[in-house]
Amino acid sequence: MAYKTFGKPILDPCCGSRMFYFDKRDKRVLFGDKRFGVHETLCDGRVLDIDPDICLDVTRLPFPDGSFPLVVFDPPHLTSAGENGWQAMKYGTLPRDWKTWMKDAFSECWRVLANNGTLVFKWYEYRVKLAEVLECTPCKPVFGNRRPMNSKTHWLVFFKGWVSVDD
Repeated sequence: MAYKTFGKPILDPCCGSRMFYFDKRDKRVLFGDKRFGVHETLCDGRVLDIDPDICLDVTRLPFPDGSFPLVVFDPPHLTSAGENGWQAMKYGTLPRDWKTWMKDAFSECWRVLANNGTLVFKWYEYRVKLAEVLECTPCKPVFGNRRPMNSKTHWLVFFKGWVSVDD
């Protein structure tokens, strides 16, 4: 069964607690996550709130092909964090077979991305190197910060659509 996009042009299928958003309730974004209704107090006293608009699995998105002009993909980056640890709650964890999962997730994000659409990908290089993750992508990114100074967070931009006659 396919869900409607609720008239929103942006999909974030792994929104978590929406940490990097200026407006965590931005009406243009359809926030999705497999976790739903998580309201926990973290070890530092902050409250973790994971309350997506829609509960979904990024490897099986319930939207028609080409539904969104912009997809934001910020998957979990931890390979192990303890089942009930605060990092696992806050960031989520990758499955054991993370390469298959990542390929499936990228494939689905790409499928629901409209032609001439943009996919923004965020990756924190904790245990898994960016180069390994890029092996799972549908194409090469257009640009991004491949070697961020003083940070392990990478932001990459992919574009779906137009192909040069020289390709």
